[in-house]
Amino acid sequence: MKRRTIALLIIIAVVAISSSMTSQSPSQKPQKAVDPVCGLSVDKLPELSVAYKGETYYFCSAADLKKFKDNPGKYIKK
Repeated sequence: MKRRTIALLIIIAVVAISSSMTSQSPSQKPQKAVDPVCGLSVDKLPELSVAYKGETYYFCSAADLKKFKDNPGKYIKK
């Protein structure tokens, strides 16, 4: 009897977890931005972003982020 109860609880947990995962809107795509260094369209990822003069800029790579930080004026369109 105990095995059936445990098995039933496991099944209920799996169903609850999978239904909560599918209830999130999969159609929501990450917001996009343009990398000011190379011009690529990129996802707005906080780990590849920097705030500069009240604007947040997003990058395709850590290398582009470093280039921007070294000389932001070179990449900002006026």
